Amino acid sequence: NVAAFVDDVFGKQEVTYWIGKEFWGQGIATRALSRFLTEVTKRPIYGRAAKDNVASIRVMEKCGFRVTGEDRGFANARGKEIEEVILELKGPEEGAP
Repeated sequence: NVAAFVDDVFGKQEVTYWIGKEFWGQGIATRALSRFLTEVTKRPIYGRAAKDNVASIRVMEKCGFRVTGEDRGFANARGKEIEEVILELKGPEEGAP
C-alpha cells in the first residue's frame, strides 16, 4: 500500500507505504513507490522512515528522495516514539537531479 497525505501542521505533502514482511527484499516497495510517483506528480513530496529502517530509506533513495534531516515521531507499529529520517523528492523546478 502506498498513500500520500498533506501534513496538518506544516502543509507539506508526504508519502507513506507499508508492505507485508513476507514480501520484503523483493523490490516490491521500490516498484510500488516508483509507480505511485508517476501518478502523484506534485513536488516536493516528503517521506519519513525509522532511522534504523535502512531498507525503507533505501527504497526512497532509489526513487530519487534525498535525506534532508532527522526528527522524532510516534511509530504506531512499534507503539513508541522513535528517531526518524526525513527525505525529500524535489521536482525539476526545485533543482532535482
